[in-house]
Amino acid sequence: MLKVLEKESKNNLLNYHLQPSLLNVFIFKDGDRFCAKCIELDLITEMDTSQGALQAIVEMIKEYTQDYMARIDIFSKSPNRYHHLPYIERIAKCKDEWEILEQIEVKYGHI
Repeated sequence: MLKVLEKESKNNLLNYHLQPSLLNVFIFKDGDRFCAKCIELDLITEMDTSQGALQAIVEMIKEYTQDYMARIDIFSKSPNRYHHLPYIERIAKCKDEWEILEQIEVKYGHI
């Protein structure tokens, strides 16, 4: 019976629903600093470490989403922000930082 439970457990993991990434975040090393840029939302941060840059861009995405939703009538009609709406709507559904991270594909490079 234990083997059946293990197999069912493994099958449950295999059946886990994964969504394709929504946002691309590029982390570039620039000298001693690291920049994180979210292409789709036109956001950028700069920190001392790559992990710090990623953490900062996730926080910025979260804050931008809250700001966008608070002023959706303005931003959704703005020529430089209206195209952010589909991304914002999906990020706004995230319950925590982990769910935001699930929406991001991170790529690394150098400037």
